Amino acid sequence: MDCRASRLIKVSAKMKISGNTKYRYLFIVGPVFFCFMTVAGQTAWLRINQLGYLPQSVKVAVFISQKETDDSVFEVKDAKSSEAVFKGKGVAANAGRWGMKKALRLRFSSLEKSGEYYVECNGARSPVFRIDTDVYDGSADILLKYMRQQRCGYNPYLDTLCHQHDGYIVDHPARTGEKIDVKGGWHDASDYLQYLPTSANATFQMLFAWQQTPDKAIFKDEYNAAGKKGSNGIPDILDEIRWGLEWMVRMNPDSAIMFNQIADDRDHALMRYPSRDFVDYGWGKGTGRPVYFITGKSQGLGEHKNRSAGVSSSAAKYASAFALGANVFRDMDPAFSTVLEDKAGSAFGFAESDLGNFQTACVASPYFYEEDNWVDDMELAAAVRYALTKDASWLKKADYWGQLEEVTPWMEQGRARHYQFYPFINLGHFYLSRSSDQTTGDKYAAFMKKGLDAIYKRAKADDDPFLNGVPFIWCSNNLVTAAVTQARLYYLTSGDEACLEMEAALRDWLFGCNPWGTSMICGFPEKGDSPLRPHSFVSELAGDIPYGGLVDGPVYKSTYESLRGIHLKYDDPYAPFQFGVAVYHDDPGDYSSNEPTMDGTAGLSFYLSTMEKTGKTQKREMNAVTRN
Repeated sequence: MDCRASRLIKVSAKMKISGNTKYRYLFIVGPVFFCFMTVAGQTAWLRINQLGYLPQSVKVAVFISQKETDDSVFEVKDAKSSEAVFKGKGVAANAGRWGMKKALRLRFSSLEKSGEYYVECNGARSPVFRIDTDVYDGSADILLKYMRQQRCGYNPYLDTLCHQHDGYIVDHPARTGEKIDVKGGWHDASDYLQYLPTSANATFQMLFAWQQTPDKAIFKDEYNAAGKKGSNGIPDILDEIRWGLEWMVRMNPDSAIMFNQIADDRDHALMRYPSRDFVDYGWGKGTGRPVYFITGKSQGLGEHKNRSAGVSSSAAKYASAFALGANVFRDMDPAFSTVLEDKAGSAFGFAESDLGNFQTACVASPYFYEEDNWVDDMELAAAVRYALTKDASWLKKADYWGQLEEVTPWMEQGRARHYQFYPFINLGHFYLSRSSDQTTGDKYAAFMKKGLDAIYKRAKADDDPFLNGVPFIWCSNNLVTAAVTQARLYYLTSGDEACLEMEAALRDWLFGCNPWGTSMICGFPEKGDSPLRPHSFVSELAGDIPYGGLVDGPVYKSTYESLRGIHLKYDDPYAPFQFGVAVYHDDPGDYSSNEPTMDGTAGLSFYLSTMEKTGKTQKREMNAVTRN
């Protein structure tokens, strides 16, 4: 059976912050590393959602074994009494896909009684899990811990200023070399680059989560606008959204001027604190970074160039976030809302003026975010305006662009280059699926289902024990997040239950029902196996955990073996599970599978808040039945 290994660690890190030497003592005491280490001789494991299950939800555990067995019987037992409360037979699946000899899907959805349980099958025993209406409570706010940690300009986690000299305009026909104030926003991942595409998407994802669930009981107010502990009367997610929007306003100073990124891959120097980022981009060490103008043409300051061919992908991202932001802040801050409204209109006009994709830029190496599609961004920007105004002209525009890309290409093709099809989900389809015109609504609901069907067909073709048909490219967890979000949105708009089992499988994958038995969110759930040693300056230098950050996720084994510069620093507790189609390591030396990303994390905001809302609904319904 699995056992929980714990270590006591005491870390002290000396940091020089804003010119002052500080000693930060981080005491992490107790059961820190919940690794569920392999007991000597163990050959079989049970994987479950460590966060737990809502009473009225699909519930499936997965049994994997290094040995053959003909016995498929399993039992769910009460954790307190050890008495069986459910018995069933598992359904065999392709164990070889994950380097195993036997795999079973164990369904127990009819068990709805609240309580603590574990599963037993063929001598293996799962960790204890809960069934209850509150298992997702607070989960969406956990994500904000990481977003605050990623803030640039002022970083509340470190309580220090950083990147105060940003930046210098590059690639503008008349203003190259000019100083511009673009402080703020978020660092993209463990490096300090800042990209408009990922930041605008993260901002929109959080706006969308709030728009769909504007509930102060779900989104708490425990931090102020600066990201420090303390209430300010505003839900924390709105503080984080505003942080992103204000940076976007600086990056779009007037209708004809938009910028797409700050810094470039020269940033990839040694691990360092953001307040001690002394990379020299040509203006002196730490004295300012390049701010890339959106040119609509192939871009790159050195020999390496991207394949940009227009402005639409970036300009339309500005437009959609500004439009939804204007709506959300209309009553809270009318002046700010007016600024966003004006910018939304000019941004969409700019997007229409030079149709095509705009990619990020590189200098040191030929690696960049290879975003090729852009009609999805045009659709979303128009669909948001339609949803907010009910103006038929916006519906016509959104429908025009939406029909050009029925399915986000990675879903249909099962492959993609790095960030080639971005965002990984087209939320414009959801907005149009809610159109008052039934023909339009049915059409876009069908488009959503078509994408989900493609993922499901791959999972079934592979007979995957975890029912996961997502390609294990770099940032595969972002694709899982996109797919699970689309599945939930499809259910909400259609009432069709056809995708609920796959939705549950993808959701559970993120919380431990995967070959490695680990959650993919750093430090969460608290009493589970989760990433505690990610590729992150917080882990490397501060000896802390980047709580709430969604890590990149498993990558194809062939991809992992082809990468340079990966050197694991610790013995791998997941070694028995690295013989399948993809690998994952909780190790700072694996930047390919274990690096948290800001946009991937924000992308879970809608789903987790919706799960919490669903739990509250189920609780009310159960209480009503009890009273009657």
